[in-house]
Amino acid sequence: MKYFFKYILLCSVCLPLISQAATYRWTDTKGEVHYSNSIPPSDSQLGHDELYRNGTKKKTVLSAKQARKLKLVEIKKQKQKIINAEKLKHDRIEEAEDSRLLYIFNNEAELTESYNAKLRLAQLTIDLLKARHKVQSEKLENLERRHEKAELVLQKGALEKQIKDVLDNLKIYQEAITENHVEKDRVKKDYLATLKRYKRLSADRIKKAAK
Repeated sequence: MKYFFKYILLCSVCLPLISQAATYRWTDTKGEVHYSNSIPPSDSQLGHDELYRNGTKKKTVLSAKQARKLKLVEIKKQKQKIINAEKLKHDRIEEAEDSRLLYIFNNEAELTESYNAKLRLAQLTIDLLKARHKVQSEKLENLERRHEKAELVLQKGALEKQIKDVLDNLKIYQEAITENHVEKDRVKKDYLATLKRYKRLSADRIKKAAK
């Protein structure tokens, strides 16, 4: 029993000296705490504390798992920060557009007439393009008839070049007609969305004025 108490006393004296002399402290996968001037490669990814000469903690180095987790948290924060900034930007743009909409139009009738003017212009452009497309189609029919009747090689060659040019023009006019139809449909959809928005903004303005 006397030797046992001497052993305990010796350990209590030596352990602080060991920890004070050590540079690193870490816990292995079994939960055991180690002190040493170097970390075994097998435990290098577990994280550790760097110690002062007196054994107090100088700094903590995270484990690889903790570092990855912390990095993921930081990435998530950065993404959320970007999302919040984009939302704030969007809200400011929307607020400016709302103010502009109420400033430009005094009532729904003015807004409707503005969009009707756009629709009339789009239809006028479509009609003009269709008229030119018709002229080119008639010209193509005439050229094809002349080409069938032509006997000279040079004459046929010249007519074939003209036919190619007319076909190119027809393609251009047809594409322009399609684009203007798409634009006209876009204006219609935009009108419905803008009118709905204008009604909401007008109602909000009336509510605020009544308070």
